[in-house]
Amino acid sequence: MDAVTSFDWNSFPAAREARLELVPDIARDALRVLEGVLDEMNHACTFTLTDGPLGDGDTTAAVEALLPTDCRVTQLEPVPSWSELARESLPGLFIPWRPEEMWQRGSPPRELAEALGDWTLALLARLWPATAEAWSVTVECRSWYEGAYLDLAVRTTDQMWLLHLGVTD
Repeated sequence: MDAVTSFDWNSFPAAREARLELVPDIARDALRVLEGVLDEMNHACTFTLTDGPLGDGDTTAAVEALLPTDCRVTQLEPVPSWSELARESLPGLFIPWRPEEMWQRGSPPRELAEALGDWTLALLARLWPATAEAWSVTVECRSWYEGAYLDLAVRTTDQMWLLHLGVTD
């Protein structure tokens, strides 16, 4: 499995050569598979990728348009690198804590989850330049949101993207 986790997914032809208009859907599919790998009893992941127009350039309004209707942005904290923040979080923050031995570093399920996370990040790198403006988003909802989450907003030339990584324990 070490060859899988040390592989440069950015060089993988399926990431490097995928038609750009298909990349968002491929990334969404990878996120759904990763959700399934990480789901356990009482541990459900929700990973989504949404996008919309930047509109009049109001970042907060553009991000709120991508959130569920009962949620609003309470804080946008600029991050120096969307890829570093996403790599730190995916899949590490969402690894089930039980059964502990199954999810130890180097175990096949953990290596699979890490490889799927790397694959997803390679796809997102096709959509978002390394220098894209990015924010960690804190939300407030009238109803329940997620037990733990990372919402990452990324602005490209004419679009706002929201990567939601959440877990319910």
